[in-house]
Amino acid sequence: MSFSSLVTIIPSTVLKHYIEGPPIKSWDLKFHLAVKLLKSDGRLWKLPIVQAQKELIEFTKIKAPSNIIIQKVILDERYRRKSIIHLEKSLKQYEDVLDEKWKEPSDELHGEWVYIKEDSRNNEADKVVLYMHGGAYYLGSTEYSRIFTFKFAEYAKARVFAIDYRLSPQSQFPASLCDAVAAYLYLINPGSDAGFEPINPKRIVFAGESAGGGLTFATLLFLRDAGLPLPGGAIGLSPWVDLTQSMPSFWDAEIDKVDHFPKSLGLHKIISSSPAKEEYIANAKFLADKIAQKKPKIVGHPSFTEVPRLQFYCANEALAIPYISPMLAESLGNLPPILCQVGGHEKLHDEAILFSHKAASPHEYQLPSYATKNFENSPFKNPTKVVLEVYDDMPHVWHIFSFSKPSQIALERCCDFIKRVTFVGDDNASMIDLLQEEVISHSQSHSFVAMRINKNGETRSLDETDRDCLKWDKIGVVPKV
Repeated sequence: MSFSSLVTIIPSTVLKHYIEGPPIKSWDLKFHLAVKLLKSDGRLWKLPIVQAQKELIEFTKIKAPSNIIIQKVILDERYRRKSIIHLEKSLKQYEDVLDEKWKEPSDELHGEWVYIKEDSRNNEADKVVLYMHGGAYYLGSTEYSRIFTFKFAEYAKARVFAIDYRLSPQSQFPASLCDAVAAYLYLINPGSDAGFEPINPKRIVFAGESAGGGLTFATLLFLRDAGLPLPGGAIGLSPWVDLTQSMPSFWDAEIDKVDHFPKSLGLHKIISSSPAKEEYIANAKFLADKIAQKKPKIVGHPSFTEVPRLQFYCANEALAIPYISPMLAESLGNLPPILCQVGGHEKLHDEAILFSHKAASPHEYQLPSYATKNFENSPFKNPTKVVLEVYDDMPHVWHIFSFSKPSQIALERCCDFIKRVTFVGDDNASMIDLLQEEVISHSQSHSFVAMRINKNGETRSLDETDRDCLKWDKIGVVPKV
């Protein structure tokens, strides 16, 4: 059931008693109720892991409109095997802090094609969106992501391929990255049994929300570092790019009153006990003992090991790996064009803004200090073309409230980006060439456009407070809370 239909069926008499009034003046009653239901309930966070994973799929199932076709597929294991070969080579420097079970997947890699009926042709000229769902790396599915994939297929006239990457804690980093790379290899180098010709990487756009946005950018970084072909562009919707949870907005009391993203140092504290959680705890202890014995020399900060394990997704010692926390990468240069959308009132506000600035100006934002020792020797110093959009008053992944105008505006702008970035063939084109003329005044450089967008879709320059996070001196440092 969608949030729109859920809000519709609640009687108005109940609404009057249930709500206290929107915390933000620009929110209407329907939007406020949808956010409040998500925030005050928080039931999924309190359920046993396996139950939460199953219930989110059931709760978010969306029936396909008459003009949408869904084609379920199971990828041949050869794509994962190819991905594993690439990952083993690139992740060798981190192997002492990783759970090796990712190399032994216990299930198949599922995905689904989504496209409109009028665009059912399969040819190499089509543009394709590779979509990665959110859910803190432990929730989510292709069904969950349909609220996005349906819109991308319809508005951008693109074929969308969404994947069910492996979830934590059952499968930890780099299992999801392995599956994302495998899906990309499936698109650009399919076997004869795939049913389509190889897709030109420049006609592919990665996209994802929240953790899926983080995985989107992590996959870009990995492909760049591994010397593999890069896609035409990437979109992050409220991307989670800092798993150290180090930025001020994450802990801002005023934002917490508005945003529905859980305020907790790590999810394990708020997840109910269950066999899956107990197994996770046992496996985490085994990995911690292994790391202690190996004494790995890996980039990090003392704060990582001063607190209990934070994330289901990885050991604390691994938090600064760029394919886990892309914001902490030594350089975010030499990536394909990026569109980053974030809410003005969400906990991930600061990390999305810092990530965008670092990508557009690799020389200027070499942060955090403990991870920049090799920047001068980096081959990735060229600015990445970035469009940063900060939406007034919006909480985390407001896009899911599809009945709202800010959601519609944001998704339409995503689709406009998809069409433009897969059409422009000149790698030297500026970001202005990829956008409408109305945003030229918000261009900060040849490679960077940053703007605020209000509920009516009107644009202006960033607020001064948006840049406060660029001066933060504890980037990538796990806070003591």
